[in-house]
Amino acid sequence: MTRDRNAQTKLIRLGQILRIFMEKEKVSSTWLSEYFQTTPRTIQRDLLLLKESGFPIYEIQKGNYLLSKDLVKNLEVFDDTELALVVALKNIVGQLGQPFQNAADSVLNSLYDCVTNMPVFVKINDAVHLDSALLNRIVKAIREKRQVSFQYAAKQGAHSVNLEPYRVVYFSGFWYLIGNEPDSGKHKRYAMDKIGDLRSLKAGFKAFPENLDAALRSSANIWFEEESNLEVVVLVGRAVSDYFRRRKMYPTQEIREVKPDGSLVVIFRVGNYESIRDILKSWIPHIVILEPDEFRKALLKDVKTWVKQQENVVY
Repeated sequence: MTRDRNAQTKLIRLGQILRIFMEKEKVSSTWLSEYFQTTPRTIQRDLLLLKESGFPIYEIQKGNYLLSKDLVKNLEVFDDTELALVVALKNIVGQLGQPFQNAADSVLNSLYDCVTNMPVFVKINDAVHLDSALLNRIVKAIREKRQVSFQYAAKQGAHSVNLEPYRVVYFSGFWYLIGNEPDSGKHKRYAMDKIGDLRSLKAGFKAFPENLDAALRSSANIWFEEESNLEVVVLVGRAVSDYFRRRKMYPTQEIREVKPDGSLVVIFRVGNYESIRDILKSWIPHIVILEPDEFRKALLKDVKTWVKQQENVVY
């Protein structure tokens, strides 16, 4: 927790330093040290990190620096927290190589242009903290097709894992590492924030599954499978049917029938029932599970358990 708070404090300070550079013609490291009540060495490390992240900061005289504002776009439209995020993103992609750096610069420039010209607000929920050093080691192992080992803090206790790493994926605020366990031959998913002591092994692997990226694109959450060979048929009530017409609640959603009363018969193709369970729960009481029967009964059992808990609640 202390490490996370220190990292957050540093990123916010970096964002604030950028803000100061945008507001002043030149800035001295001594002034920054006094302003942030930290050591000159800390400020020097901060300035070096900003330069390594791609920000055009130059020392014009000993201890005096400026930001070439003509080489950056519209940073003033972001607040300190958003600037900290920009720094973090540029720092991460900078470590992944020039192609990633160029792509990130292009995306960020587009974002700058959009923010200044489009009055749009998008709310994105906070994500679980991602250790950039851990990410870099995993990305390197994936590129080199090398197995990794790590300690995983599961609910039943920490245990060792050997894995062929395939992808780092992000779903609903959580980062995951997915891959294949050589001993069992099973594809597994691990929350990145529970991974510790990761090591790259000498043992390698030959290839990634051909259908993996397609499976990820067709899933709404981490409960994906390479084959979506199960069907869930749902009756969606008229009161909420318009939402299902306007957008897919799950990537494989298909409207099979429009009833005279405005309700819909909708089919979802999934790799396992866990991938759709919570999505459908969020639409109770406006939906009815038609098929399959075992899934309908399992969902009904969950609801009955919840109702019983609610009836017996004591606060």
